[in-house]
Amino acid sequence: MDKRFLNYTDWQDTADTLHLFLQMAGKVKLERSCKRPEWGHVRMDTTIQGIGTGIIPAGGCNFEIYFNLVRHHVDVQNSLGARVRMPLADGLSVADFHGQLLNALDTIGAPTRITTAPQEFHDPIPFDQDTKHHSYDRDAVELFLANLQFAHRSLAGFLAPMRGKVDMPAFWFGTMDLSGNVFSGQPAPYSGTDVIGRNGFDEKFFEVGFWPGDTKNAAPSFYALPYPFLADIGTYGSLLEPPQASFLVQESEFVFRLEDAFSAPDPQRAVVDFCRSSFAILQRLDRWEDLDWITEPLTYGLQPLRPGGGKHP
Repeated sequence: MDKRFLNYTDWQDTADTLHLFLQMAGKVKLERSCKRPEWGHVRMDTTIQGIGTGIIPAGGCNFEIYFNLVRHHVDVQNSLGARVRMPLADGLSVADFHGQLLNALDTIGAPTRITTAPQEFHDPIPFDQDTKHHSYDRDAVELFLANLQFAHRSLAGFLAPMRGKVDMPAFWFGTMDLSGNVFSGQPAPYSGTDVIGRNGFDEKFFEVGFWPGDTKNAAPSFYALPYPFLADIGTYGSLLEPPQASFLVQESEFVFRLEDAFSAPDPQRAVVDFCRSSFAILQRLDRWEDLDWITEPLTYGLQPLRPGGGKHP
């Protein structure tokens, strides 16, 4: 297994450019898709060669936008066979990509206009005016994809055996992270007024994910975020695994660096242990009503990465 990775500062120019490219595709999906709870309609798919929007409706047919991060191009194509291919290369600015993407959508018969303001991004230049971001390092992009695929395998090992409502790992264009959720089924109204939080936080859940680092924390890391948010974990910190993992009080989340996962004898198991132990701590602080059923073992046979080992918390 490839255990290489990049801190955000090592590839920031390319990371930011790719992030903004993906945001534009995500905004197209946001405009055209049927709305789902917890922003489920904006989740993007990871594949062995890249990231795609999945099926988006457009009148009498469907279309998709797919970023091939191995062959380094974007396909904008519909179910009737129309396709526009856009090469990804160093020097392609966000503004140029924005124009190409809208033209491609027009060409395949799915004209779509999106808001040009970047979402949850540290340098909010409107897409159609952004000539600052134009870097594309192929090697860095391919390594990012490899890290995403490792994260997908690992997070799925924790989420897959859970019963009830579960979102398996998917890419989120706003924060450039890969995450999935297990939901309790218990309502938990959000006290804020922001549109993202109001529509994203409406029942108790446990989110696990991976992000490649950002301007605040350059280290690519796994995270676990319970909602309602935890103010502190008190003495339960001793239950957190592996030993390099920690709980950040200010962010109300558990974190485990990719570098530490890769240093473990079994990196995938280390990530699952991190997710499982974080979930166990949550259940000691705020036990879910249907926990026994949610963690009831599956009957397909041995589940070596089942959350909780032999028992639920």
